[in-house]
Amino acid sequence: MIPSINAIVGVDLVFIPGMMSGQVLAGTDPLIAIRYQIVVMFILVGSTAISTITAMHIIRRRCFGQSEELLVTAE
Repeated sequence: MIPSINAIVGVDLVFIPGMMSGQVLAGTDPLIAIRYQIVVMFILVGSTAISTITAMHIIRRRCFGQSEELLVTAE
């Protein structure tokens, strides 16, 4: 999650993302291009958050029991 959040912080301060610069070069109003870029960045962070939460939930249910003890299987 940290790289995704850092990418949002750096937008327009450190780098100009490709989609936004392409829209500005094509003649679109810069404020509209910025709005689209913000939506894209939030979608990326949202999907990262949902994936992380889902993976952690699956791992927790698979590796830990009811009383939070670690389940060890010998194969």
